[in-house]
Amino acid sequence: MISEGLGRIFNVRHNTAQGTWLSMRDAAAITYLVHEVDGATVISLAFANDSAGTGATSPLVIDHYYGMSFDVQNGVWHRNNITAAAGFTKPDNTDDVVAIEVLETMCPTTAAGVKQQWVRLTIDGGTATALFHDLAYPRAPQNLRSVSA
Repeated sequence: MISEGLGRIFNVRHNTAQGTWLSMRDAAAITYLVHEVDGATVISLAFANDSAGTGATSPLVIDHYYGMSFDVQNGVWHRNNITAAAGFTKPDNTDDVVAIEVLETMCPTTAAGVKQQWVRLTIDGGTATALFHDLAYPRAPQNLRSVSA
């Protein structure tokens, strides 16, 4: 039987590009979709203990991203490998959308044993949408918890 995906498979938060801390407590991963406006786009990730950004760190966890162009390669996703970093500059190429995967296993643990499951994406232009997937507790969309503070 087919059922709705929102709440069962994924949750979503739009306009996450302005440094909003998002919680991974109910998801095994976040896929950020970054829509560029024009030119190169600087993208960076940070992890923290809570929604206030306490103990924020920027570990070198990004080693690739996926790009897609609407007018080249018929809109097919392609992988772009990069040197492991906390952030990178997406060149001004034909990629209109970039997907960055953040897995729960990438979240660092502090010396005090706190898993940093609050994630912040920042970009210098364009918009970003966060797709939370592999949800721990499937529920009706109206019963999903907020992913931000």
